[in-house]
Amino acid sequence: IFWTKGSIVVGMAYDCKENKVYWTDLSARTINRASMASGAEAEMLINTDLVSPEGLAVDAKRRLMFWVDSNMDVIESADLDGSRRRTLFDSDLVNPRAIIAVSSTGLYWTDWNREAPKIETSTVDGQGRRVVVSDGIGLPNALTYDSSSGQICWADAGTKRLECISPNGSGRRLIHSDLNYPFSMVYYSNHFYYSDWRRDGVIALSKDSSKFTDEYLPDQRSHLYGITIATTHCLPGEI
Repeated sequence: IFWTKGSIVVGMAYDCKENKVYWTDLSARTINRASMASGAEAEMLINTDLVSPEGLAVDAKRRLMFWVDSNMDVIESADLDGSRRRTLFDSDLVNPRAIIAVSSTGLYWTDWNREAPKIETSTVDGQGRRVVVSDGIGLPNALTYDSSSGQICWADAGTKRLECISPNGSGRRLIHSDLNYPFSMVYYSNHFYYSDWRRDGVIALSKDSSKFTDEYLPDQRSHLYGITIATTHCLPGEI
């Protein structure tokens, strides 16, 4: 465990090339990282001009990280050591929450603006911004990439649905329609794993059967925020 009591870790991401985990700390207003190796210590990367850093993404191929600040209403990027920080977007954002980086296609992020929720995309350098989904969503908290289908998938705490769509906006499909309160989600080995604020745990859902297959409920019950997958090798979409 790399964070201390009082930390509120919301965004998490994993660098498969260097076996390091990255996270945002809402309480300390920082972005940090640490090696997954035994005995490693946390390293603070950014501690200025952050108010509510939530979603965090790592592009292992390009050696970049991206994050949203839901108070400042910005999307920023930096090198993995925190250098070369720059703002990608500072307009037309109301409640940005989740962000992912897909090596082959670019960035995707959710905005649960209650008046007009949406999921958007752009290149990693902030070009070609466009809306992917704006219909039939409410509180799109969680976002992940299904490498097997090449689709972007989200879990919505408003509609209670888990859905997927191709980056061009086609092929939208419903995976499950009765979630509780999803917050963060990852896809791995034909399953979706998401943190749930009603169950205060991590729930596993099979993509093929659309059924819940497992759950992890910590002894100390509290809201679980960010979730990421730490694998021994880089997955499709990561490099």
